Amino acid sequence: MSMTRGTNPEREAVKEYLQQYHDAKVKKRILEERHRTLSAELRDPGVGSTYRTTPTAKRQAREGGAVSLVYRISEVEERIDQQREAMAKAVLHVMDMIDILPQNSMERTVVEMRHIDCKPWEKIAQAVHMSRSRIFDYYNAALDTLLACKRTGKLVGEYMAGKEKNKHG
Repeated sequence: MSMTRGTNPEREAVKEYLQQYHDAKVKKRILEERHRTLSAELRDPGVGSTYRTTPTAKRQAREGGAVSLVYRISEVEERIDQQREAMAKAVLHVMDMIDILPQNSMERTVVEMRHIDCKPWEKIAQAVHMSRSRIFDYYNAALDTLLACKRTGKLVGEYMAGKEKNKHG
């Protein structure tokens, strides 16, 4: 195992590439929470008693009331579906890069647990019965292996180009 420490742009790009599934998963979780909040707001009977004869100020302050909420919920549901598609693509991309690593190697196991299972370092260390520093050694060795492969450069280059394209329009 080589112990290449430190950062360089290529190494950071590989980490970012591997992180894309986790990022997509987090975005989906945020959208699902937003959906739950909006749905709860729609079910909420509002402020005040049913015996009041005048509407409350809070109810009037809501833009468009229930119709607006239904529209926003629908919009969030559509974005959740889009995010599910993005997650599916991202996990395939990440698995494609992980396939470069030797089958049944500890390096591959660590990278899979980190970037597909989205486990924190502590959980990975517990699962494979090693210290965190040993896990980092295997992770860094995996990055070194990936960086030595031409296919990695191609995959990361395509990913970064697509990301740049999405950023600018």
